[in-house]
Amino acid sequence: MKLAPESRDILRRYRRLINERRAADGLTPLRTEQVIDDLCYFLTCQSAVYLCGQFIRQGEAGR
Repeated sequence: MKLAPESRDILRRYRRLINERRAADGLTPLRTEQVIDDLCYFLTCQSAVYLCGQFIRQGEAGR
């Protein structure tokens, strides 16, 4: 997957924060792929998301 440098930096900061908190709880660190998977799962649980300039309502048929 190709990401913009800014996106990579944001993802790197989130992963670092997540792994610091996981380490404090005695859990193993996550890889970048696992963080992306969890972000994607989180988005599917929302009633609506705003991505790439588009407002997307979940479960909206035919759109």
